[in-house]
Parts: sequence; structure tokens; C-alpha cells
Amino acid sequence: MTSSLIGRRTLLAGVAAASTLCATATATARARTPNADDAAATASSRTPASLTYKGVNFDTDREVWRTEYVRREIAAVKDQLHGNAVLLLGHRLDRLAEAASIAAAHGLFVWLEPRQFDQDAEQTLAFLASVARAAESLRSRYPRVGLSIGTELTIFMSGLVPGKDYEERGQALGRPESAGYQERLNAFLGRAVGTVRPLFHGPVTYGSGDWEQVDWHGFDVVGANLYRNGDNMTSYTRALRALQRHGKPVVITEFGCCTFTGAGKQGGLGFTAVDWEREPPLVKDGYVRDEHEQAAEVGALLDLYAAERVDGAFVYNFIAPDSPYSPQRCHDLDIASFALVRTYPSGTRRGYAETGQWTPKQSFRAVADRFR
Repeated sequence: MTSSLIGRRTLLAGVAAASTLCATATATARARTPNADDAAATASSRTPASLTYKGVNFDTDREVWRTEYVRREIAAVKDQLHGNAVLLLGHRLDRLAEAASIAAAHGLFVWLEPRQFDQDAEQTLAFLASVARAAESLRSRYPRVGLSIGTELTIFMSGLVPGKDYEERGQALGRPESAGYQERLNAFLGRAVGTVRPLFHGPVTYGSGDWEQVDWHGFDVVGANLYRNGDNMTSYTRALRALQRHGKPVVITEFGCCTFTGAGKQGGLGFTAVDWEREPPLVKDGYVRDEHEQAAEVGALLDLYAAERVDGAFVYNFIAPDSPYSPQRCHDLDIASFALVRTYPSGTRRGYAETGQWTPKQSFRAVADRFR
């Protein structure tokens, strides 16, 4: 199993581990306010085209990395998807810097977000400082550059919550031994902001999990990873509105949906449609490819963000070459992918590794129509 595959599912599995805690908190909130069903947004004539940041997540942690492929994909974000921003994710500084330079040259607003797993505070700060320097160097040539100092660090960084890895930390969030983790998180975020401010002079944010109570005082933008699912369907708009109370621009740093019937109810856990422990991985029984559901969910969320006057939104994600499409249902890993385009397996006529080819999904068109 490649490091890129492990890395991406590490992120998603960590969110899954935290979901039990979030579901419990949501149920408690519903019990306190039984009549507060705010699933429908306030009527608004604002459309997604008016968002300040119309963007996608672009993951640089992948097995195949070729500059010509990256150029074509980023050009497509601008010219075909009609996006004006990209959120670059990854743990390799060279790839982040290369993709950032390409995106900036295309006129996109570039946000960089370092993502390392299971590193301690000092290691995390050291890498963050390197990314901040690279971001400032780019900003000296292209002023539209921002920095996200990380994502969901209670799970993905060691030291804030007990546990040797993301899985143990996610499971420990609601236990007594994790008491005080919100304070520890905010103390670290304060250190992180203090580290980057002397090095980077553009806007700074953080990709928060919905269980994290971030003190946004030192940030320029409120950032939230906010997947909708069956558990938070009726409280989702309320959570969205709550982000506005900080009096700062709000950006949804991650949202999306996988590509099967019922994926909208699974939200960020849609990747579990595949048994990744098998070799090769196989789609589980009962999951049926459904591009329409993915498109409808992503489109509806963009409409909601516009109606609620969110400043920006980044769809997770543009492309996932490590989860290729197959006409055979059991091998169609794209079923469990959040990507807006589908790729093809190596060794085939259109294999991504050999050709860099991809095909827009219905969700791509839904986003493009709204960003236009």
C-alpha cells in the first residue's frame, strides 16, 4: 500500500474516529432545542458565483506526481471548473511549492496547508515554518496567497489527545483522559500563529474539525471542515451560522460527498464503501455508483453556503488518482471517492499514471455551473 493511499485514508479515518463524539454532541443539542429544525437556509438571492473563494482541495500527496499533469489539472480548475482558488494539501514542501507556483501563475488564489500525521508539536512547527517561508516567497510575486496552519490537529498531531496514532486519539476524544484538549489545542494554535506571522504576511486560517472549539482571535479567516451527513442534517445550517459569530470571514475548508447511492447520508465516512484491507481493495456489497447523488449534494451545499453568506468554500476534492474508476462495480474505487473527476487504473488504455487522463463527473458540472 502506497504512502499516499495511507495518508489520505489516515485523514478520513481520523474523522471517522471522531464522528461518535460529534454525533453525541449533536444529539445533546437537539435535546435542548427540540423545535430548532433549521435545515432550510434563509431565502437569499446570493449565488455560489458570488463567493470570494470558489475553490477545490488539491492533494499533493499522491503516488503519481508529474508536473505536466499538475499543470493540466490546475488549468482545468480555472478554465473548466471556473474556480478562482485552490487549497493545496500535503507533507512535501517541494510539491506544495511547485503546485502553488503553477496555480498562482494561472491567477488562482492559493492557500497552502501543510499536512503531516502523528508528528509532535516541535516537528509540526518546524515544517509549518518552512511552508510559511515558501508561501511568503510566492506572495512576493503573486499577492493572492494564504496559509492554513493545519487541519484537525487534535487527531492528526501527537500530544494534544492521548494516543499513539490518529485512530487512538480519535477514539479517546470523549474520554476523561482527554479532558482539557480544547485548551491544549488553542495553546498550540497560538504558538503556530506566533511562528508564522513573522515569516508570512498574508491571511492565515486553520481547518477545524466540528468537535474543536477554536479561539479564532489570532486568525484572519475562520476555517471549518464541515461535512453534512444523516446525523447532522437538521442541525447543519445552525452549525454553519454559528461560525459567523466570530465576526470574521468564514471559509468551508472541506466539504463533499462520495459517488454512490446513500453517500449524502454518510458524509465524510463515504470512503468506507470500500474494504481497503483487501488486496486489491474491493467495493463492499450493496454500494451502487451514483454520480447524480454526489452532484446533487455538492450543489445543494454550495447553494446553502451562498444563501448563508459564507465567504468561500473548497470542495474536497478535485482528483483522486489512487481511487480509479472501473466498469466492474467491485473494483470501482471511485465509488468511495470524493473527487469531481474520475481517473483510470494503471495498465489500461487511459491509465492515469501513463496518460494523466481524467473525465469530469456530474459533480464537476454541478460545481462549474455554480462557479461560472
